[in-house]
Amino acid sequence: MFNLIKVDTQRVLRDKLFLVMGILAVVFAVAMPLLYWGISLLMEEAFAEMMPGDLFSAKSHFFSAFVLSDNLGLILPVLLAIILCKDFSQGTVRNKIISGHSRASIFLSMYTVCALVLFGMMLLHALMTLGISLIFFDYQSAPFTSADFTYLLQSLLLELLCYLFVGAIVSYLCAVMKNAGMAVVLYVAVMFGCTLISGILQAGVMALSMDPAKESVAKLLKTLQNMNVFSYSANIGQGTAYTNQELLYYLLTPIVGTTAVLILGILKFNRKDLK
Repeated sequence: MFNLIKVDTQRVLRDKLFLVMGILAVVFAVAMPLLYWGISLLMEEAFAEMMPGDLFSAKSHFFSAFVLSDNLGLILPVLLAIILCKDFSQGTVRNKIISGHSRASIFLSMYTVCALVLFGMMLLHALMTLGISLIFFDYQSAPFTSADFTYLLQSLLLELLCYLFVGAIVSYLCAVMKNAGMAVVLYVAVMFGCTLISGILQAGVMALSMDPAKESVAKLLKTLQNMNVFSYSANIGQGTAYTNQELLYYLLTPIVGTTAVLILGILKFNRKDLK
C-alpha cells in the first residue's frame, strides 16, 4: 500500500497539470488580496468597516482561500481528476492489478494521494494568500488571543475534513467513470447542484420564517442547509467561535460522507470492467 501511494504521488507531482495547479495557486494568492486592497482604497473607511465578515482582513482572505466553490477550490479538483484518470486511460491500473495489488488498495491509494494533494495545495495557497494579505491588512480587527488560536486550529481541522470529503468524491468519480471528461462534468454538476440547493434552501428558510406556523419546517430546511459541505465551507473561519451545533454539522457531514463514498467506491471499483 505504501509503495502504491509513493508511486501515485510521484505520478501526480510529475504531471504537467500539477505545475498548472501551482501557477494558479500563486496567481490567486496574489490577485485576491490586491483586488480587495484596491477596493478598500476606493471605499470610504467608515463604509469598509460595515462590510460583513470582516472582509478587509488577512484572516478572512486566508479562510476564503479554502472555499470549495470559488477560485482554486473549484479548479483544483477538476485538474486533479484529469491527472488521476490518466491511470485508467494509459493502462496503469491494469498493470497494478497484474502486479498483484488488490483493487481496494489501488482505490484507497488513489484516494490518499488525491486528498493529500488537494489539502496540501489548498493549504499552501491559503498560506501564500495570508502572507500577501498581511502586507495590506491586519490579521483581524481585534488583538489575537489564545481563543483565536484555538479557533484557528478548529477551522483548519474542519477545512481538512471538507477536502477529505471532496477527495473521496473525486476519487469515486475517477474510479467508476469511463473517462476524465465524465468525471469532471459530474464533479462540477455535484458542486453546482449542491450550491444551487443551498440557495433554494436559504430562500425557503427566509420565506417560511415569516410564518410562525411553519417555523418547524424552516428549522428543518436550515438544518439541511447547514449540513451542505459546499455551502458551509464559506463560513469556516469567518467568525470567532463555533457553537456545539455548528461543530456537530461540520464534523458529522464530511466524516459520514467520506466513509460512505469510500465504501461505495471500493464496491463499484471491484466490479468495474477494466479494458
